[in-house]
Amino acid sequence: MRMAPPMTSGMPKSNNPNSMCKKLFLILMAVWPAIMVFSQQSPSRFAIPVGSWNLNIVSFDHLYPNYLADPLGGRFEISIQDLKYGDIDFQDPVNQGEGYKGKITGFLGARIALFKFSPKSNPKLGLSVDLGAMVPTIMRAGNHDVIGADGIYYFAVAGRPTEWLSLKFSKHHICTHLGDEYPYGTVKSPIDFDPNTTQLPVRDDFILMAAIRPLWFLHNPQLDFLQVYGDFGFFFPGTDFMGERSNKPHYEGYLNLQGGAEIEYYFKNRFLGGLYSAVNVSAYQLNAYAPNLSVVGGYLFPQERNGRRFRLGMQYYNGRSLSNQFYYRKEKFVAFTVGFDI
Repeated sequence: MRMAPPMTSGMPKSNNPNSMCKKLFLILMAVWPAIMVFSQQSPSRFAIPVGSWNLNIVSFDHLYPNYLADPLGGRFEISIQDLKYGDIDFQDPVNQGEGYKGKITGFLGARIALFKFSPKSNPKLGLSVDLGAMVPTIMRAGNHDVIGADGIYYFAVAGRPTEWLSLKFSKHHICTHLGDEYPYGTVKSPIDFDPNTTQLPVRDDFILMAAIRPLWFLHNPQLDFLQVYGDFGFFFPGTDFMGERSNKPHYEGYLNLQGGAEIEYYFKNRFLGGLYSAVNVSAYQLNAYAPNLSVVGGYLFPQERNGRRFRLGMQYYNGRSLSNQFYYRKEKFVAFTVGFDI
């Protein structure tokens, strides 16, 4: 006889909160694309002329692209994940012949160009000082129990010397915060972490980044749909204004690599948006350079590269856990995603 799962203490069962959340979500999905269309047509309100250049203060138009398939790239997204395999089962009934419950992850983040210098002759080029932040919050499907929350933020200098090349130097930080299940006392928890003996893993890296549009040289906007990129990350133990870099779990594993390719196809009518497809491969020295694969595809709107837009798509991921507390564990999932590049 299958027993019903226990209810959370002090929380009576009710469908009203879920119904309200669904209504708010549908309203947001309905009005956000219209906001996107009109916002991309409006000029910046913070442009300050500086000789032959313009200075934009607090801009959402970026010189460096946001990788479409980067599973930890800065964005505002909800990912509903159908877990196919996980080194940690989170007490799911997979060991009793059933499946995983899956996960719902909210990637709550945004990017801001604090200061952006662009030549008046070509606003697509320039130099910017960027700030980004994202808080991935991981929940189990079904009971929505929070099993982890990370903090990701960066401070960077980005530049685009030509329309086909973008460069970026980033001070990138990822920290880990456990969810509401802890491995001590009488709590039965799936988390195999002992806070009394081990420090939480913290990634606090310097990253060199480059993105190239190889088909730009054809001088045909309809054919300029491909972008390739590569990142090289490393760290030095120590402390600076963005935190301590001395609390990493493995001082020998200090390198990480990332690369990928992405295609954006825009419909001829610019109000119809376009389609996208992308692949991302990363590898960390902490994980013996085992490859992590992320493949995405879907619909985007409006037709604005590196700016504010809505994305609806699917993702396949196979690699190390995206919850930083389990960086040494593997997972594989297929996800439905709804998100915004901000």
